[in-house]
Amino acid sequence: MTLKNADLLDFANSFADESRKILRKNYFKKFNIEKKKDGSLVTDVDKEIEILFRKKLKKKYRDHGVIGEEFESEKVGEELVWVIDPLDGTHSFIAGKPMFGTLICCLRNKVPIIGIIDIPILNQRWYGGNGLGVKLNGKNCKLARGGKKFNELIISSTSLLMFDESHQRKIKQIYKKVGFPVFGTDCYAYGLLLSGKIDLILEGNMKPWDYLAQVALITELGGCISDWNGEKLNIRSEGKVVASIDGNHHKNILKLLNGIN
Repeated sequence: MTLKNADLLDFANSFADESRKILRKNYFKKFNIEKKKDGSLVTDVDKEIEILFRKKLKKKYRDHGVIGEEFESEKVGEELVWVIDPLDGTHSFIAGKPMFGTLICCLRNKVPIIGIIDIPILNQRWYGGNGLGVKLNGKNCKLARGGKKFNELIISSTSLLMFDESHQRKIKQIYKKVGFPVFGTDCYAYGLLLSGKIDLILEGNMKPWDYLAQVALITELGGCISDWNGEKLNIRSEGKVVASIDGNHHKNILKLLNGIN
């Protein structure tokens, strides 16, 4: 029996309720911080949430695969594979900056079909997927296109430091061509894009759990998200991400990126 996207989204939303409680409970508490082999930081809260997700997934959908940030992938060859970032924006969480969140995606035959961006401290959740629309806290999202020139756009990157040094000069030039850049928003930026507040997102050195949930949501809403070459993102993409609410602006930024990737 083929599972409906709506049923999968219900499961993801149910878990996001639990991850939200855990993150809120630990927001201003002391927690253990470790440095991983790649130099990034992880807390015991990250691990607690991902362990819980894997436990609940096995109980609900035993045959489904899972890809997570903190532990080994399982059953990635299955038709349905879940991708979770239990705590996107770990640095923000550690610093007490409320832009962090949980990202959940489900892939069907390697294509993102549902996504969740949950920002627990701000009490905001974008969710939806293929054939389901996209909602923010129960209200439908709708992209507002047109009306802005390229030099009026708001662009977001988590940090200039996320780009290779060889790319930073070009990235700065792009920032100068738009209205203004904003930084430090982590996964929250994609929610702001879905709500029409931010126009463009440009990021580098991302992992599949950093962007796949957003692919399902932005695609369903009619926006654009791709790698720097304009190719669709998947679990094997190299982590260079550009997203926009307008196809023409997306083409323009891809032209500007041409030659630096």
